Amino acid sequence: MPIGGGDGWDSPDMVKVAGADALNNTYFTNHYSVEDPDPTIQAFVKAYQDKYNKLPDSFAALGYDSAKLLAKAIENAGDADPVKIKEALANMKDFKGITGTMSINAQHNPIKKIVVIEYKDGKLISR
Repeated sequence: MPIGGGDGWDSPDMVKVAGADALNNTYFTNHYSVEDPDPTIQAFVKAYQDKYNKLPDSFAALGYDSAKLLAKAIENAGDADPVKIKEALANMKDFKGITGTMSINAQHNPIKKIVVIEYKDGKLISR
């Protein structure tokens, strides 16, 4: 029977903890995939892997995007004033990050696509 999961299942420790066989036929939603052929994503994956000797999980990608999103908001605001940054974030549209292209909605949530990933013999396969 297939099993579903969510954020965090792309942890480099998941296979160590659960075992490759136990993860077969499991699927989870994620913010991005290390398999995405986009050159920007592959450059991020390579740089992360070179520095930390492991693949970047979704939390690493989200942290990277958070810093870049904040820098873009400061740039768009033209100032580091917190109120101006908040307004710039609220008006963010089509920001291209590692975890996808996102826009911020009226409730201040990012609107973006998700990725469905399957574990197959200990490997992450994008679906």
